[in-house]
Amino acid sequence: MSALYRQLRPSTFAQVVGQDHVREVLTAAIEHDRVGHAYLFSGPRGVGKTTSARLLAMALNCDTDEPAARPCGTCESCTRIRAAEHPDVIELDAASNNSVEDVRELRERAQLASLGGGRRVWILDEAHMLSTAAANALLKTLEEPPEGLTFVLATTEPERLPPTVLSRCQHFRFRRLSETEIVSKLKRICSEAGANAEDDALSLIARSADGAMRDAESMLERMMASGQTIDRTATEAALGLPPQERLEHIATALADDDLPGMLEAAEDLYRDGFAPRSVAERLAVLLRDAALNAATSADGFTVNLTRDRHLAALHQFDDDLQRFTRQSDLYALELTLIKAANAAHGRVPGGSQAEVATAAAMPAAPSRPSPAGSTPKQPASKPQQPAPKPQPPAAASTPAPAGPPAAPTPGEVQKDTPAPASPTQPASEPASSPAPSSPAASSPAPAAPAAGGFDRAALEKATPIRLRAFLKPATDTVEGQTLVLTYAPEFAFHRKKLEERLEDLRAIVQQVAGDGWDVRIDGGGAEPPKKP
Repeated sequence: MSALYRQLRPSTFAQVVGQDHVREVLTAAIEHDRVGHAYLFSGPRGVGKTTSARLLAMALNCDTDEPAARPCGTCESCTRIRAAEHPDVIELDAASNNSVEDVRELRERAQLASLGGGRRVWILDEAHMLSTAAANALLKTLEEPPEGLTFVLATTEPERLPPTVLSRCQHFRFRRLSETEIVSKLKRICSEAGANAEDDALSLIARSADGAMRDAESMLERMMASGQTIDRTATEAALGLPPQERLEHIATALADDDLPGMLEAAEDLYRDGFAPRSVAERLAVLLRDAALNAATSADGFTVNLTRDRHLAALHQFDDDLQRFTRQSDLYALELTLIKAANAAHGRVPGGSQAEVATAAAMPAAPSRPSPAGSTPKQPASKPQQPAPKPQPPAAASTPAPAGPPAAPTPGEVQKDTPAPASPTQPASEPASSPAPSSPAASSPAPAAPAAGGFDRAALEKATPIRLRAFLKPATDTVEGQTLVLTYAPEFAFHRKKLEERLEDLRAIVQQVAGDGWDVRIDGGGAEPPKKP
């Protein structure tokens, strides 16, 4: 028994779904007897290229006297062409007949007369597989074929054909079919076969087919084999897709900043056998649909995020999907989700203390109104940038803490030693001291350099990627030869994961700073409760 998509091949142009721009031109050419000698049908797989080539062959050999009714699909010639038994209609696979010798044999056969008295049609499928030499050998026959011979080349990659071949053919570009067009035909198939199918299931099949009707019909045939009602749950299971409800749970946890709940749900999907890349891709599609539903006020799943935050999360998913070409495991999925959650909630964990301080200050001043007062003042601290040049005399200024008590401002926290040594603007510096809007956020920053100059950037560079994501949200201080990593309460999950790998981190700290160094993890509090 042949496959469903072969049984359902259209027998007339009227049955072709979509591709109206191709159908109308071909039917007009047949009706007015203006059929060309060479055609090129290009487009994605499963959209009707070979089917249209066969319909053209049927129309040129149809026994019906009325040109507008060709092909009828029922006469002897049409029936034989559909069954691939007509002697004047030949289908060749260019993937296996792509040498110069094959083309020479084809040219010799082209000189033979029609066996059935009709018009000969040669359909060359996968035409892009022709070698350059074979394509050049075909040029003359393609340009001036014998009387009564029509060539139809079908390909998914027309750009691989030489321009000389393209210029000798009437080129028709087939498009991907829309989801609505595919669903409409699937419903008709189910109705004719007496199968029950839910609209959600058919929509999922249509979307998974990616515009290819043949793929959609193959998937539908697989679902119809059970003889049961085709619902979304059964379709997801058959196609190996993560369940919609579980993806919505992850998306909701991401929007609610429920990090433990989000990662636990992702791990459950991974343990149930779903590929991390598949989970990430389907989650990105779900967030895309949610953004569209929110923008158009349509019914359907949405998440509690502003448009900017929602789009930031989508951008992060798009950037991180390439991660799965290098590794496709649970940790790759966790990192993708963590970075998407950070993007959705405006967190930008830095790789140095200054970046962490900046990230901590962001929630206090992300909106446009508040920077209005601070923006003019930040350039005021820029003139102090040349101060590092007289850094050598910093040793003399270090034991003299007689400078103004408010001198270590957040803007100068990394340059606190050279500041007293700059004699140029002693009066302007105190004036610019109160300018920063969030001194509390940057107060942890001077701790590490002042207490031994521990290099946070070197630590993160030496830390494997599996630990680096959990290390980033921590602020660091130094007590003697102990590196103290402090987490805010909302990063309890990061702290817990890092504590599980404390020995590994301790070895990395000693590698960066030397023997005798230790590491301690503080803060974080208890894990935030899960959203009900």
